[in-house]
Amino acid sequence: MTPETAEKRAIKDYLNAKGIFFYHNLAGLGAYKGVADLTAIRDGVCYQIEVKVGKGRQSEWQKVFQNDWDTNGGVYICGDCDEVKRIIK
Repeated sequence: MTPETAEKRAIKDYLNAKGIFFYHNLAGLGAYKGVADLTAIRDGVCYQIEVKVGKGRQSEWQKVFQNDWDTNGGVYICGDCDEVKRIIK
């Protein structure tokens, strides 16, 4: 298991434990370019979660997606489980 996969699992476990609705976004042919790894919704706020560990960096498409998401009122989280916990309590 890669460090990023382990971090995704930790984030999913945290969201489950908090009773937060979420789903994993599938990337690939036909997917929205730069879409984040996970979508979560809590108390009417919709989050996109891009999982990054260590020196992981966003692609240019991920930056475009983040800008589009933020501009339209969503909350974009880029980081590890600690960052998700900090923002979604």
